[in-house]
Amino acid sequence: MTQSQITETWNEYYPKIYGYYFRRLSNQADVEDLTSITLTSFLEVLINPDKQLANPHGFLWKIAHNQLCVFIKNKTKNPIPISLNENFEIDPEIEDYKSGYQTQRVSKLMECVQNSLTGIDKLIVTQVILYDQKAVDVAKEINLKPENVRQKLSRSLKKLRQTCIQIWKS
Repeated sequence: MTQSQITETWNEYYPKIYGYYFRRLSNQADVEDLTSITLTSFLEVLINPDKQLANPHGFLWKIAHNQLCVFIKNKTKNPIPISLNENFEIDPEIEDYKSGYQTQRVSKLMECVQNSLTGIDKLIVTQVILYDQKAVDVAKEINLKPENVRQKLSRSLKKLRQTCIQIWKS
């Protein structure tokens, strides 16, 4: 494969692969990185004279799909733990929070969450969102059907969006 063929293949598929990732991810840097990784992997296989692909187009889309799955899996693997404790504290070493404005805003937001949800709704949101448990596991703990837990979670998040939106936007 010549350099002009490589450039032609890159230019042909870059916008297509970029669009595929762009429709699924919100971060432009991630989209660009995944597009480059996908096309580089694809071109490495095309350049190899020992490998003959029956369907190069399908192979490229399989690489793109697999890269997206791996990216999403790795992105959700290490959630940031957040606590709904009333003694919510922010590390004073973090520069953004030294002004006090951000500290006050986050405290108000946590207070809104505390005041907006009660009982089982607060438990479900805490377990599913903050502690990254599956709805099925939470359902077993509280003797509800998983569908009910998902429904309660959805309604609780909608309620939080409505009641805490002013604090979040400020």
